[in-house]
Amino acid sequence: MEWIKAILLVLAIFGVIGVSEILRKIFQFDPEVTRKVIHIAVGVFVFPAPLIFKSSLPVILIALFFIVLNFLSLKLKVFKGMDSVERQTYGTVYYPLAFLILVIAFWNSYPAIISISMLILALGDAFAAIVGESVKNPKLYNLTGDRKSVQGSLSMFITSFLVVLTFLILTDNSKLWWGDVLNLPVEKIILISLLTALFVSVVEGIGSYGFDNLFIPLGSAFMLHLLVVADKLNQSLLAFSLAVLIAVVSYRLKFLSLSGSVGTFLLAVIIFSVGGWKWTIPILAFFVLSSIISKMGRKRREKFDLIFEKTSTRDIYQVLANGGVAGLIALIYHFYPRELLYYVYLASVSAATFDTWATEIGTLFLSKPRLITNLKPVEPGVSGGVSLKGTLGGLIGSIFIFLSATIWIKWSLFKLVSVVLAGFIGSFVDSLLGATIQAQYKCNVCSKITEKVFHCGEVTDLIHGKVWINNDFVNFVCTTSGALAGLIIMIV
Repeated sequence: MEWIKAILLVLAIFGVIGVSEILRKIFQFDPEVTRKVIHIAVGVFVFPAPLIFKSSLPVILIALFFIVLNFLSLKLKVFKGMDSVERQTYGTVYYPLAFLILVIAFWNSYPAIISISMLILALGDAFAAIVGESVKNPKLYNLTGDRKSVQGSLSMFITSFLVVLTFLILTDNSKLWWGDVLNLPVEKIILISLLTALFVSVVEGIGSYGFDNLFIPLGSAFMLHLLVVADKLNQSLLAFSLAVLIAVVSYRLKFLSLSGSVGTFLLAVIIFSVGGWKWTIPILAFFVLSSIISKMGRKRREKFDLIFEKTSTRDIYQVLANGGVAGLIALIYHFYPRELLYYVYLASVSAATFDTWATEIGTLFLSKPRLITNLKPVEPGVSGGVSLKGTLGGLIGSIFIFLSATIWIKWSLFKLVSVVLAGFIGSFVDSLLGATIQAQYKCNVCSKITEKVFHCGEVTDLIHGKVWINNDFVNFVCTTSGALAGLIIMIV
């Protein structure tokens, strides 16, 4: 019967796709319309999967089947009513991929998380798009590439809130859905619903290129596990309050752009909700002190704005490049709490600090850097350039990061050296990539070497490295290398 049910589910999904395709051709519907119909219908079909199937194996195989099928359809343009949108994305692939991850993670423990998360994606994300496109004079914003509307985001919030609220009320006493009886008071259910809806609405707001189909259900699952299973509602309320404060103040002080503020909000919610002040203080120290240093000697460093790809006002990509790995480690720690992960986390923040302070201090004091690959003198600000003053600045920054955590950990010289050395290794990798494969351009007007694609109002020429390897990518590799180095050092 399990396999018969699986076949029927697959046929039902194919039926929706087929009918949508026929109606699109007959009535000349916009492909976006049929895509939303399929988006909602598939989510509704998989929503009761934990009730229909006893084993997760058929469900996992169905998810894998549609991952492959949707990828091939996207490449071969088989289902135009599902794939033909304004621009090609892999959203139809991310949809079953998200479902697969949720099934593997929660099938045997908390099936409610699977169902709620997929229903939020099916209804909330679709209604956000429908409302955003149907209202007159929508208030548009663009954080990462796709245009979104305030009205659409509000629709996402309301729909997500109602989905979580309704499901929690109906399943509060169900061991089948939650593995135990919850007995949550009404006010707690409302707060859980509000925080989950707010978090996934922000995730939807930054979602572009189809990634919202992956991160909306995963973000929903994280919040539900955090608030319902781990019972960290009070800590999360403080986390949301702190995250809003940091994001707003940083935006007003021009430490962050609008997108950077949104990215910082999400990271702050994740890190504080999971680890409290113990995890928050080190990365907060990095952010605040680095932002202050970047504003110091601003006029002296104005000429470097012509070289650096980004300014001192950080956008979301800079925020994620420096703090994304730390946030990911916090997420892993939430599900697999191991003290070792805290030191890996510190190592990642140490690498971001070492690299940032080395650059800021080096340019602030106008050091004479040398290229890391051959030690030949280069102009200050050139990718891959290192200096004694900059290195000392990075060293001091990494020490500050370790000291910010000593109130919660037992101090030892080995731990200090491990965190600082991991930071140095991450920064070394950053400089090495900057000197070898990071994209560098030459201005056709002033002949300067720069990281910018546009300079002096003209398109620059690529003279070194790969186009897709920019400063944000290199910074992400830096923090990843620092984390891996910290893990290896602590284990060995």
